[in-house]
Amino acid sequence: MSVFNHKLVIGSGVVLTGMSAGHAATATDLVSNTDNQKPPNVLVIMADDLGFSDISPYGGEIQTPNLQMLAENGVSFTDFSVTPYSAPSRAAFLTGSDPHEVGLGNLFELSTDEQKEDPDYVGHLNDKALTIAQRLQQAGYYTVISGKWHLGTEEEDAPTNWGFDESFVYLKGDGNHYKRDNYPDGPDGDQPYRLNGELTELPDDFYSSTSYADFLMESLNTRPDDKPFFAYLQFTAPHSPLQAPREDIEKYSNYYQDGPRALAEQRFKNVKKLNFIPESAKQPTMVAYPEWESFSEEDRQKEIKRMQIYAAMVDNMDTNIGRVLANLEAKGELDNTYIFFFSDNGAAGKYRETAGRWKDWVNNDHDNSLENMGNYDSYVSQGLGWAQASNMPFGLFKGYTSEGGMRSPLIASGPNIPKDTVSGKYSNLMDLAPTILDITGVQKTTPKGKAPLDGETLIPELMQPNVQSRGPYEAEVLEMNGAKTVRFGDFKALANTHRFAGLDDGDIPTQQWQLYNLAQDPGETTDISDQYPGILDSLIAYYNDYAEDVGVVEVSPTSKQ
Repeated sequence: MSVFNHKLVIGSGVVLTGMSAGHAATATDLVSNTDNQKPPNVLVIMADDLGFSDISPYGGEIQTPNLQMLAENGVSFTDFSVTPYSAPSRAAFLTGSDPHEVGLGNLFELSTDEQKEDPDYVGHLNDKALTIAQRLQQAGYYTVISGKWHLGTEEEDAPTNWGFDESFVYLKGDGNHYKRDNYPDGPDGDQPYRLNGELTELPDDFYSSTSYADFLMESLNTRPDDKPFFAYLQFTAPHSPLQAPREDIEKYSNYYQDGPRALAEQRFKNVKKLNFIPESAKQPTMVAYPEWESFSEEDRQKEIKRMQIYAAMVDNMDTNIGRVLANLEAKGELDNTYIFFFSDNGAAGKYRETAGRWKDWVNNDHDNSLENMGNYDSYVSQGLGWAQASNMPFGLFKGYTSEGGMRSPLIASGPNIPKDTVSGKYSNLMDLAPTILDITGVQKTTPKGKAPLDGETLIPELMQPNVQSRGPYEAEVLEMNGAKTVRFGDFKALANTHRFAGLDDGDIPTQQWQLYNLAQDPGETTDISDQYPGILDSLIAYYNDYAEDVGVVEVSPTSKQ
């Protein structure tokens, strides 16, 4: 995801150079509004472990009418990349910088001892970080964050020290969605929350999505009248443990009876009908998931209920997004608010119930009987099959640099943004910081000693979206936990990590470079590295430059064979 201005040789004698497309549209054009001269507000909504096709505007059957409304009133991006893990994605969004440069070179829970000795792998924002909240706060914006933080647990790491006036945050990566008294510490210790920087206890009626929306609305409703706002709503849904109100689960009681492969096939068809992928695209093969008929009746019912609870969590999240939007509309502020919705990474395929350090805790301290699944004292994951279906039309899931691990929906709506439009332009998380700064008119200059804004503003695409697929004009490179990827034009090189992210050794190739043409094969079904060895060599060279530039501490050496 860092940019290098090199030339890439495509095949024999064809040269593609890094370039910038010329656009007439500017930030001034976007925010000019003769009916309202107030500075624009910004609302950013991040889901947690959401699959690309889970929501209705992206081909999903889950009931998400509020996200559907946002899509119908804005731009849906079809080639928006995030990182394959939570905390690095949050760092990339907040700073607009490569996560290696601001302390999140890996998910800290997965870092090796060698990585933890490096200041770029400390697991919290480091001294080089400068957040958009800090930039906007200094420019007079009221800033509020509610939901998942995952960027440090110590007092000095709290959001109040990173530009937020008001904050209610869960500090770690995995947490119960309900309050549970005397909850035994999990593999990552306790489950702490901070309210405006101070550790706090949860109310008895806590449910994550509802409580996060409540705090955000209360903060916005009591802010100074003369201040525009930057609001950051970070749901922990639909991250495991899968838990949801019973009435939401019951809405999906007749869904998912035919198993993950049937859902994957339907989702793939739906996305193709939306023209988000080429008609000729092939569906990825579901990896490492048993045939549906091989499950016992009891196990099949448990599998079905996993996805019903997951759908209920997404549905409930959408309901709470609707509450926030209705609150803004009632205050007369919705028409002056730019809204961005996306996920931190793809759906998660790892079964926490069988994963090494989680297994005993999950099974000994929770009631995962069929009748109790989804309640406050249960703990189940989405799992291999449903996660791959959720990420259709892309392959694999969270933890891998396949498109299923790092392709997210991105919906953008707001004043002067064209309605019901689609953009096929490549973009990534780091593009949102400069875009928001342009929208608000805040300077993008980076002080000496701080990590630069690595992203590119999306203002031209927000003004004049184009459905045509367009890969990056310059190499975009990322490494995370040994998983690697390089995007350039239509091509993508990737290498899967050998470190466990839900699949066992032998399920997929690891520590080996592969090459795909995403314009033709977005599902990464056909490795073309043997056909285009020169292209692969060039993309590997980009990776090597990147690794040296950002100081990658290697954990998964990769070869061409």
